[in-house]
Amino acid sequence: MSDPDNKVVDFRSAGEKHRHERSHREKEEKVEEMRQRFEGALPTRKTPVKDFLRKKKSRKKR
Repeated sequence: MSDPDNKVVDFRSAGEKHRHERSHREKEEKVEEMRQRFEGALPTRKTPVKDFLRKKKSRKKR
């Protein structure tokens, strides 16, 4: 009965894992695109994307 080749997959947890990976990948792509845009606009700033996201987050909390 306990065959090592027979694996049971819980589709709920597997689906959630794939959704999380996909959303993380999409967020990373957005941030990379922002990095490129900010690098072109503000080449002298050291961390323009991080600064922008920090400001945006602080505005949301108010």
